[in-house]
Amino acid sequence: MSDSDLDAASLGEAAYRRLRADIVSCRLAPGERITERGLAAATGFGMSPIRDALRRLDHDGLVRTLPRKGYQVKPLTIKTVDDLFDFWSVLGPEVARRGLPRTTDEQIERIIAGRDEIMRLTKETGHTREVALRTVEILDEMFTTLAEAADNDYLTNAHVRVSAELARVWTLVAESELMDPGVELPVQQEGWKEDILRRDGAKCAQLVRAHIEQSHNRVLRMLVRWPSVIAAEVVPLGRTARQRQG
Repeated sequence: MSDSDLDAASLGEAAYRRLRADIVSCRLAPGERITERGLAAATGFGMSPIRDALRRLDHDGLVRTLPRKGYQVKPLTIKTVDDLFDFWSVLGPEVARRGLPRTTDEQIERIIAGRDEIMRLTKETGHTREVALRTVEILDEMFTTLAEAADNDYLTNAHVRVSAELARVWTLVAESELMDPGVELPVQQEGWKEDILRRDGAKCAQLVRAHIEQSHNRVLRMLVRWPSVIAAEVVPLGRTARQRQG
């Protein structure tokens, strides 16, 4: 591979990471129309890296191609969110059950450090938007560690795709004035740290399953009274259908 090929691959990877982060954080909102030219102008990347990035994001399920019209960030609907949590209720506990018994000491330390940060942030700051978003990041890092420990490419790939979609949903929830104090996290429950240190995958999976069920119910309750649900599509607050398509 030539130096120019390596440079092109590096730019494509950088563009992919930038656009993926913008989609996951909802800076590129669900349902938003995007074009290669517009993204190139906004990000400073060339057309070729942007095109490569969009191709990968289409494969990831985060954008969809609109023939002769460009692309669209994958919309969120009540049904897709319901299906997402339904699938996560199967995948999440399995990631924990399979991954935890195989974790290294270093991975255990990372998980416990994440747990301690969540506890500290909640105690010092309370249930703010910033704490909610950081908590989502930490939990994703924990599950990524468990998926890596499970050492199953199919499990890891499924987690990567689902985690991006979950982050989009939780970002919208955190932005909403309708946000309630939330549900208890597995890491906040008594004895959780001891279960981790014992590498008790079955117990951890049980706690994760209960948390996902509570989260699922909470999010659906919020979305059914979301003031900007248009034709069953979940739209970020403050955006109209005309703004989304323009």
